[in-house]
Amino acid sequence: MRTGKITIGGKDYITCLSTRVLVALEERGGDADQELARIMQGRKLGDFFWLLAQMIDAGDRYAKLEGLDNPGSLSLDAIMDCMGPDDYEAMTGAMAETVKAGTTPTVEAKPGKGSRKNAEARPAEG
Repeated sequence: MRTGKITIGGKDYITCLSTRVLVALEERGGDADQELARIMQGRKLGDFFWLLAQMIDAGDRYAKLEGLDNPGSLSLDAIMDCMGPDDYEAMTGAMAETVKAGTTPTVEAKPGKGSRKNAEARPAEG
């Protein structure tokens, strides 16, 4: 799950790019990936705040399901009322981090059942 955090009014809210957000993007623009790219590359405040409200709502839903500490959700109106131009850089940075979270694959290899932790090295036969 792609999650991040944004600080609004001194509180850290979990943000999430979940399937719910992708479906909302799809409903809004036809193709979720294209709509996400359009919003993130555009400069329309209404689009940024709409997406942030979706991500905060998804983050709150995720926090509740996972038992994580989160101050709750914020409506689009509440977000717009408590953020000003001095917050825009941090807002877009937090949104971009959430969108990018999880795109770098991490692979953790574990030995299979019955394998020895430190097998002996033997020269190849042949």
